Amino acid sequence: DRYDARPAALVAAMLGIATAMVVVGLSARFRVVFSDTGGSASAVVGAAMFALAVGVRVPHRFAVSICAAAWRRFVSRGTTSQLSGALILPGAADRAIYWLVLAVIALIAGVSIALLPLSVSVTSAAYEWMMGHFLWSPAPLVVLQTLTVFTAGLVPLAALGLSISCAHHLCCRFAQWNADATAWVLVGAAVGALLAHRVIGSVVPADPLLVAASLPALLVSIAAAFLGSSRGKSLAGPVEPVPAALPLWSDRWPTLLRASIICVGGASACAMFVWINHPAQNSGYVGFLPASLLMATAIGLLGGVRANRPGLQSIGGFGAAVNIAGVVIALGVLALPSSNSTSGAVFVFACGGLAAIGFATAYGRQTLLIRVASRSSAGAVELGRLLVCAGLTVLVAAPLAVRLFGPTAALMMLALSFVALGGTLVIHEPLDSRRTRRVRVCGLFLSMAAMLLLSLLTTPRAVAPSGSGLPAEEGVQHSPKGPASQPTEPSTNGR
Repeated sequence: DRYDARPAALVAAMLGIATAMVVVGLSARFRVVFSDTGGSASAVVGAAMFALAVGVRVPHRFAVSICAAAWRRFVSRGTTSQLSGALILPGAADRAIYWLVLAVIALIAGVSIALLPLSVSVTSAAYEWMMGHFLWSPAPLVVLQTLTVFTAGLVPLAALGLSISCAHHLCCRFAQWNADATAWVLVGAAVGALLAHRVIGSVVPADPLLVAASLPALLVSIAAAFLGSSRGKSLAGPVEPVPAALPLWSDRWPTLLRASIICVGGASACAMFVWINHPAQNSGYVGFLPASLLMATAIGLLGGVRANRPGLQSIGGFGAAVNIAGVVIALGVLALPSSNSTSGAVFVFACGGLAAIGFATAYGRQTLLIRVASRSSAGAVELGRLLVCAGLTVLVAAPLAVRLFGPTAALMMLALSFVALGGTLVIHEPLDSRRTRRVRVCGLFLSMAAMLLLSLLTTPRAVAPSGSGLPAEEGVQHSPKGPASQPTEPSTNGR
C-alpha cells in the first residue's frame, strides 16, 4: 500500500543533487592535485561510495548494538520496563520525529559540505608531503589517492549517506523502508551531475561548486524542520501503526539472494564505467552521458518496484529479470566497437542496459524485503553493501577488466555473468509451478543461444584490448610463411 510521499521523494531528489555536486566538485578539485601523478576520477568516485556506505551502515550498526545491549539488560533478565515493552511491541512511528532528525542531519551535511574547500586543502597538503618524501608504485599510489579523497569527504558524504537512509524511511507509510527512495536519489544525482558538469565546463573553479553543493542540503534541512513542526504535519503524510513484523514468504536461499542483489547492483557501476569511458572526450557529450545513465537506472528502479504487486516477487522471477538484463547488455555490445561518440545507438543501448539492470535490482530488493521481518535493517544493510560493491567495482574491477580485455570483452563478460546468475536463481526457486519453471528455463536456453550468437558477431570486431596501441582490426597479425617473414634491416637512407 502506497501513500502520498511527494515531500519525501522531493527530499530524496535534493539529497541526490547535493551528492552528485559534491562528487563532481571533488573530482575537479583532485584532478588538479593528482595531475602530476596521473590520478583518475575512479579513485574519487570509489572513495565517495565508501564514505556514503559509512554513513548508511555505521549509525545503523551503532543503533543495533544499543538495542542488543538494552535487550540483554532489560528483557533477558526477566525484568519489565517501558524500554523492554517498546522493544517487543513497537507503536506507531512518529513521523514528525523522523523529519526533525533528518533536519538536524541535513544541517550537519550542509555545513560540512560548505567547509569542504578547507578540508580538501588540508588533505592535499598531506598528499603532497607524502609524495615528496616517499616513492610510490602504481598500486599503492591508487590506495593513497583513494584514502586522501576518503579523508577529505568523509564527514559530508557520511552525513549525506545517513540523510539518504532517513529518506528511505520517510518514503514508507510505516516508516520502515521503501526502495523508491533510491530511485529518487538517482534522479536527483542525474540533475546534479548535469548541472555540475555545465558549471565546470564554464571554467568555474571547483571550490565555489563545492560551496554551492551545500545549498540543496540546507534546503532539505529547512523543509524537514517545517514538515516536522505542527504546521507541516498535514503535508508529511499520515501516521499509521506498523503491521505485524512477519515476512510474507519464507527466506529461502538467503545468502544466494542477498549476494545476487549486491552483484547485480554493483554491475551497474561497471556498465557505467565502460559506457562513459568509451566515447571520445567531447565536452558537450561527457556531461550528458553520466546524467542520462543515472536517469535510466532510476527509471528501471521505479519500474521494478511498481511493476510487481506485493507478494508476487520470487527468486525465480528475480533470476528471469537478471537474465533479460544480460541479454540487453549483450545487445549493446554490438554498437560498442563500431560507433563513435555521437552515435545514437551507443546512447540508446547504454541507457537500455542500465534501465534493465535497475529493474532487476529493484525486483531483487523487493523479493528480499517481503522475506524478512525487519525491513529497515535488511534495507540498510543491502544499501550499504551495494555502495561498497559499487565503489570496489569503479575502483578496481572495471578499470582492470577494461585494461586487460577491452571494453567490448568486459561488457560481454558482464552479460554472460548475468545470464549465468539468472539461471542459478531460476534453478533455486522452490515454489514455481511446472509451467512457470518450464517458461523460465526455456527463456534461459534462448538467452544462452543469444549470448553465443552475439559473441560470434562481436569477436572479429575487437581483438586487442584498449591501451595495447593496436587498432581493433589489427589486434592479431598472422605472420606470413617463407623468407618474407624474416625481420628486415632498418633503412639506411639518410645516414
